[in-house]
Amino acid sequence: MNRKIFIKARDLFLHLFFPRTCFCCGRDIPKSNPALLCRECLLKLERCEGLICRRCGLPLKNGGAYCFNCRGGKASKYKCSFIRSSLVFNEPSRSLIHSFKYEKYTDISKFFAALMYKTYKENPPYFEADFLMPVPIHTRRLRERGFNQAFLLAKELSKLNGVEVNDILIRTRKTKSQTSLGRAERKENIKDAFALKAGADVKGKAFILIDDVCTTGATLEECARILKENGAREVLALTALRE
Repeated sequence: MNRKIFIKARDLFLHLFFPRTCFCCGRDIPKSNPALLCRECLLKLERCEGLICRRCGLPLKNGGAYCFNCRGGKASKYKCSFIRSSLVFNEPSRSLIHSFKYEKYTDISKFFAALMYKTYKENPPYFEADFLMPVPIHTRRLRERGFNQAFLLAKELSKLNGVEVNDILIRTRKTKSQTSLGRAERKENIKDAFALKAGADVKGKAFILIDDVCTTGATLEECARILKENGAREVLALTALRE
């Protein structure tokens, strides 16, 4: 049998019995369509842009320059000086990030990295950074999951923007999930949960923290604090989603 005919027959067979479906709604996706979502769900993805806080990137429904937590000079108190996210956390984007993290569809990292690269190019403050720094997860969680989603995002983004990944931040204790916690509780939960690897030198360097989701920014801020206290010149952050 001709090889091309064989491959076509194989693909049709696989699609018949193991069809590609939308990660959000479960609808079948045509074999010829490489998208992760059906057309309807894809159109629901919302880029995090336009009216957003100048420091933390939070969408501002009523406009303005800064959100409540950054306005009136409060932005200067933060160690993480600039945060941007590529997509708003909604039903389709949540489905993709959950499939990526918890169902081990790790190739989704390439989809998010492409969007993060677009956000990176649109924001000149990132251009002076020396390294990408993935937010670490605890070794116990790493064993359970098999990978750190932030590291995979950083690795894929590095291929696109040429900025080296510097994985020298570690998680020193396993914290409770931030999902159900409020702003103050998140800050307390994550306090002193990170450290630099022994012998790591960050003096005078600028870092872009990479993570999957930013909600209150508490985790990013704690990572930034450790880096700044050890001499980092500047710490910025870029995430796939903004909740």
